[in-house]
Amino acid sequence: MLAQREEIVGGWLRAVEQNPDISAVDHLKDTEELLDHLPELCQNLAELLKSPQSDQNRARVSRAARVHGKYRWRQGYRLEEVIREASIVRRIISHNWLDAYAQKVPKLDGGTRRAAENIIHQAVDDVISDSAEQFVQEQLKATSHLNSQLADALAEVRHQKGPADAAKAMNKRKRPSR
Repeated sequence: MLAQREEIVGGWLRAVEQNPDISAVDHLKDTEELLDHLPELCQNLAELLKSPQSDQNRARVSRAARVHGKYRWRQGYRLEEVIREASIVRRIISHNWLDAYAQKVPKLDGGTRRAAENIIHQAVDDVISDSAEQFVQEQLKATSHLNSQLADALAEVRHQKGPADAAKAMNKRKRPSR
């Protein structure tokens, strides 16, 4: 996988740029902003394929996914765009890379290939889940911050309105009754 990383990244980049459902790409300044964590994901996936039972490798995938979700939130992505990006990664790795690898390694039997596919699918599912979870946490933080600002503004309006209402009430009391 690491030997094919440039091809994987290039294929992913082209697919994301051509996908009309991922419009946040248009607002990014350069390719580096778009690629951000994909090379690291390839590295982590390669290590996971070597040692599929490693909790440490799974933790690396999860950590990178959370960072990716936070990064995409800051870049103005919508959640569905983050999910679409991960789906493109899955398609490129599970189809293109695995097919090319199977052609180069004739000893790759059906059972081993299915195991590799399962590892890839599970890792990408984890990326989607962890990225989405982090993305939602960022949304909740932003919403909470906005709600706090709104509450402060309302309190200020009430505070300013309070003396004006008191003055009106005093004026009503001062008027002689008829």
